[in-house]
Amino acid sequence: MHKPLTAFIALAWLAGCADGLQFPGGGRDMTGDGIRTLSMLGGDVRVRGPEGYCVDQSSSSASRGFAILAGCAVLSDRAAVMPDRAGLLTVQFGDPGSALVTEGAAGLADYLRDDAGRALLASGDAGVDIGEVHVNDNLVLVRFEDKGGAPVPGTTPAIWRGFTDVGDRLVTVSALSYSRAPLGRDAGRTLLELTFNALGEVNRPAADPS
Repeated sequence: MHKPLTAFIALAWLAGCADGLQFPGGGRDMTGDGIRTLSMLGGDVRVRGPEGYCVDQSSSSASRGFAILAGCAVLSDRAAVMPDRAGLLTVQFGDPGSALVTEGAAGLADYLRDDAGRALLASGDAGVDIGEVHVNDNLVLVRFEDKGGAPVPGTTPAIWRGFTDVGDRLVTVSALSYSRAPLGRDAGRTLLELTFNALGEVNRPAADPS
């Protein structure tokens, strides 16, 4: 198997595995002031969500490049801001050299449509139903329903997941919908796209002063 695709499989499996995740704000102390931006992997990358989203530091792991983001008011007792499109976001940065979307977006999209790709997206053995797949120059988005049920308590089985490259790393983002106020199809896709925009901006290389 092609090495970058092997890395993708390992990364996407990790991003899709929600066992042990706590629902933000549920049954634990609040995190204080909402944190909009967090440095990860020794400062090599940073994570930031759309307007109104903060990082759940208690459930994220900066050393593993994994972050969970939710509405700032959900995570902080001193933050009143909530996003227009309220959902639960997970972000996973891959290892250096794992980037594959820029040069292989179409192939990745095809992979997600076949049996192996659908099995990869599933959180269990029940599989998924693919709703739609979209491909741009450096972005692959897929909407699917996990037939095994909601991956995180309090969310729905309908998930938007996307893949892009940040530098030489593959990044996987999932947008989960709260069961109390499910996101519509277009709102879920927009939330995912806004998250990728925020990640691109916060990881944009600094301009050369010369």
